[in-house]
Amino acid sequence: MKALVKLVTLLIVAALGYSGFWFFKIGQVQKQLNKFMSENSSYISAGDIEVAGFPLAQKITIKNLKFTIPNAALDNRQIMVQSLEAKARVFSADYAVTIPESVLTVDSEGNNSAVEFSQAPEITASILDGRITKFHYHDSGYKIIDLEKVVIYSASASEFAFESSGSEQDKIINKITANIKDIEGFDVVVAYKNALEKRVVDGLKTGEISLGNNIPVTEPTAVPTATPAPVAAPTPAQADAATSIPAVITDTSIVKGNLILDVEYALTPVAQAANPQAATTPPDPTQIQEVPAQYSKVVKISNLEFSNPLYKITVSGEMQAFSDDNFPSGGLTVKVESISNLVNQLTTNLTQMADKVKPAPTPTAPAAETPVDASAQPQQPIAVADASIPQVAAAEDPYQIFLKRVSIGLPAIAKEIAARNAVSKDEVAQFDIRREKNLDFLINETSVHEILGKF
Repeated sequence: MKALVKLVTLLIVAALGYSGFWFFKIGQVQKQLNKFMSENSSYISAGDIEVAGFPLAQKITIKNLKFTIPNAALDNRQIMVQSLEAKARVFSADYAVTIPESVLTVDSEGNNSAVEFSQAPEITASILDGRITKFHYHDSGYKIIDLEKVVIYSASASEFAFESSGSEQDKIINKITANIKDIEGFDVVVAYKNALEKRVVDGLKTGEISLGNNIPVTEPTAVPTATPAPVAAPTPAQADAATSIPAVITDTSIVKGNLILDVEYALTPVAQAANPQAATTPPDPTQIQEVPAQYSKVVKISNLEFSNPLYKITVSGEMQAFSDDNFPSGGLTVKVESISNLVNQLTTNLTQMADKVKPAPTPTAPAAETPVDASAQPQQPIAVADASIPQVAAAEDPYQIFLKRVSIGLPAIAKEIAARNAVSKDEVAQFDIRREKNLDFLINETSVHEILGKF
């Protein structure tokens, strides 16, 4: 009888201990998720976070998850996931993630679009010591469709991987890779509009960005034609695609692109003597935009490649961010193959963008309250514009003028700047971009302000 009582007591203690362990473990995961949401509230939020699965599993359900990609150049839409479920065995740190309900996106103007997957995406994540140490996403293609059933973005396959590891002296190394195939609805012009257009508009208003007077905006846009120069022997399918797409196009959505990304993001603690606790407690590695100032941030781009049948852009280099500098420092190498085709596409798109810019309203003189006898007033000479000076309509928006001048001058100026790099040759142009802390950007050792002055 005593043995039975001991056995029952032991089982009860074990059950209580296991229950305590389960609730503590799942509670810690829930706590870390809430902390992550709070610290990264600028680009991610969620409704309820629920935990379940006792006693043999872990199940985390996140409702109304909303997030945006931290890098605005890649996308400016907010993604809304109505429900997300993550499941794992009770002693495991590896979660299988599923999305049982629909996914929507919202653009900057508040328009909703639905995301349609060819198949349910495969998602896994690992959480260790309260941090996301691994994340992997793979899909077999998806489309973003607006309310009128128009496809505004699509890809035939996407893969994204993230891995974080520690090293000596509390340095955190985060590796990010991505491979997206057959992209429709994204190109260099879209990346510019997402990341830089607002800065350019604001810079023109404040005078931080100013152009020269070398190119009159009344000059017609001249887009040179060029025969695409293949970089490598294309496959039969690529050859057919290249010959079916003209170098100058008005609808860039017909060109399918591919994006490859291989980036290392390193966080290194600094000022340890001033704040030892901060140096020994590294932040969540996914907090790319929210990293405290006591960590220096270095981004090493091993390969960033965007290609389509018209041209190929490859970026590599290393940039470092400082807490007392608004822009990163370091150096990047941008290599463009079939440069004429890229310039042709840019000039075409910039001209179209300029045509869509609403001109500033022409100011109207207020009506005179009391009639004035014109014959009693002294006659003033009428100013006549010098016909030799190109005239800019007063109603034109400064950004519209900027777009027109860049579209006109880009072919010649891009060729001139590329020629200053000894590596550039024929249809292959290389641009070495360099910047030291708090100084101007140099492109092939030419100041950006000097380049803008050429337009």
